Amino acid sequence: MKYTVKTFITNSGERFSQLYEADTPGFPLFYPTAFIARSIRPSATHETQKVYLAAIKRVSEWESRRNIDLALRFHNRSFFSAAEIDDLTNYLRKRKLSDKGSVISSPKYNTYVAYAAAYLRWLALEVINDSNTRDVRDAIETQDTMLLKKKRRKTGSKCAHEQTILAARLSPEARNQLLDCFEQPFTGIRKPQDFGPRLRNLVMLRIIYETGIRLGELLSLKLKSFIEASGGDSAYLHIQRNHHDAVDTRLNQPVAKTLGRVVPISERLEDQLKEYRDNWRSEIPRVGFSDEDFIFVVHRGGRSQGKALQKTAFGTGLINLKRSYPALLLIHPHLLRHDWNYRFSKQADREGMPFEQERTLREQLMGWAPDSPMSRLYNRRHIEEKSYEFGLIIASDTARISI
Repeated sequence: MKYTVKTFITNSGERFSQLYEADTPGFPLFYPTAFIARSIRPSATHETQKVYLAAIKRVSEWESRRNIDLALRFHNRSFFSAAEIDDLTNYLRKRKLSDKGSVISSPKYNTYVAYAAAYLRWLALEVINDSNTRDVRDAIETQDTMLLKKKRRKTGSKCAHEQTILAARLSPEARNQLLDCFEQPFTGIRKPQDFGPRLRNLVMLRIIYETGIRLGELLSLKLKSFIEASGGDSAYLHIQRNHHDAVDTRLNQPVAKTLGRVVPISERLEDQLKEYRDNWRSEIPRVGFSDEDFIFVVHRGGRSQGKALQKTAFGTGLINLKRSYPALLLIHPHLLRHDWNYRFSKQADREGMPFEQERTLREQLMGWAPDSPMSRLYNRRHIEEKSYEFGLIIASDTARISI
């Protein structure tokens, strides 16, 4: 049996998803819906809920293919055998719509195992009478432990992963090409309908480059978020937490994962934002002009014209830009965020900024909580470079030794 996850928006703007039988109209699956509503939805974001449902969807598919009724099995106090645990986790790891034998990444698989285990533990406790008795509790704990032991060890060390983050930055070729595109956004454009989307896409990239904000924060910017320069103060963008925004009609709502904050922008970016808003965005049919309307919208004709831009549409625009400029091939929004942190560290070094001040300013501009692990990680670059310079001085002492 096939299953599908459907997403809905409440009148308050909250997003929620449910699991359905794909070929049977009607109500969502009872137990997955109850689990999400009672155990996950109160404390997890919608994105996390969807990952839980993706794992439960695979459990339901496995259950159907093996002709098993898990609720009935658990009600009768019949738990998984070791062979069934292996079979289920192998199914969780299979990559759908791909080559036979292909598997998903280990981190994704580990998440599926953990979320599936949480659901199955909840289901057993839900359907078994007298589930608080010692023998039942022990059986559920044993099944849960067997499942979680199937998680795969992470490949590579944490230190190596952190070094990869610290080293992530734009290549000189990509940086030069990107800066050229920022200043000459219409180079190579011939069709009139392509001018607006090109400027929109490059203004969006420039915002990430200049501020280091996340893609979800970028797509959530509203007309009221852009504050023009006045009274000697520079222009800035106001980033706000926006979960369950009732104005946002996108089912897969881009959200700001970080704290609200103000981020300054350059005078040139301010000019380009005004140019896009006043000369290109304003000409799109059905576009809104209230403070609550989004800055970046769909230009092409169709039902979504004038509505807030989707993540997928931005991704398509970036792919088209890379086709025109191969030097940008490796660019993606998070790489620009890493590059911003690299440039911030270099500027802090040039100014001789104390370590604690560098950390505090970085946390504020990135929207991180005080003493954020990511802030400490990025600041480690400063320590490593300084230790290298000092170590080189010590090592060079040998060159002055005379016998």
